[in-house]
Amino acid sequence: MFSCKRCGICCTNIGGRFSEEESKMIEQAFKRLEFLGLKLLISPRKFTLPLFKDEVDRLKKLSESMGIEFKPVPKLALLNGNKLEILEWDLNNRICPFYDEGCVVYRYRPLACRSFPVIRRMDSYELLDLCPEARKIHVKSDDDIKRIFPEECRNADIFFNRINEIKKALARRLEEGVAKGHFRIEF
Repeated sequence: MFSCKRCGICCTNIGGRFSEEESKMIEQAFKRLEFLGLKLLISPRKFTLPLFKDEVDRLKKLSESMGIEFKPVPKLALLNGNKLEILEWDLNNRICPFYDEGCVVYRYRPLACRSFPVIRRMDSYELLDLCPEARKIHVKSDDDIKRIFPEECRNADIFFNRINEIKKALARRLEEGVAKGHFRIEF
């Protein structure tokens, strides 16, 4: 079983993983979805840690009570009539404000942190090589990852499912728009 050594590398070196080319591709993909009311609010080059609204609310309360400066920014929004709904937030800091020789909100940390160093893909798991402890572990299969990182995989699944709920809501919005004649799909 994996055991975090609290080295802080993942907490003090957040984001910045996209090349210029990858960033442009992501921005172009989101630009094509703006007709749905979907808007990417920050450049992928500035992405740090993804946060959900409930996590932002919880961390804001904790930061206020602890005197920690926490300033997340909206990352992805959906225009719903006259209302802008924030779908995803970003930590907006390459060094986590909750890291002080260890996580000071460990029990309340976001799903992205709880799943680290595991990322869930469509039908597989991947280990992020940023973690020095994970680099020491040689895995050959998803079963190995699930066996060695059971809690991280469980949290990666929850994170993946929450992202998929956002995608499903966008797909429903597209279907409704097509059905009402607001959008046309051309091939």
